[in-house]
Amino acid sequence: MILCALATRTGLSYIDSTPIPVCHNKRIYRHKVFKGLAAKSKSTMGWLFGFKLHLIINEKGELLNALLSPGNVDDRNLFEK
Repeated sequence: MILCALATRTGLSYIDSTPIPVCHNKRIYRHKVFKGLAAKSKSTMGWLFGFKLHLIINEKGELLNALLSPGNVDDRNLFEK
């Protein structure tokens, strides 16, 4: 996981994630570039093999943190309060 801090916390924060697929689901077992880093998971949008990009912003729209995690990591357990 890659974590970076950019702006200062001012109070209210928002978090959201977006999937970053690395290959089509048919090619998961032949994929070799991100072997051991990317992971397979199921979400409300279907199956994913790749990563998730998580962003936290404050109420001003400034980027507080960014995190890149494998696709099978639970979104609720990434950031501590």
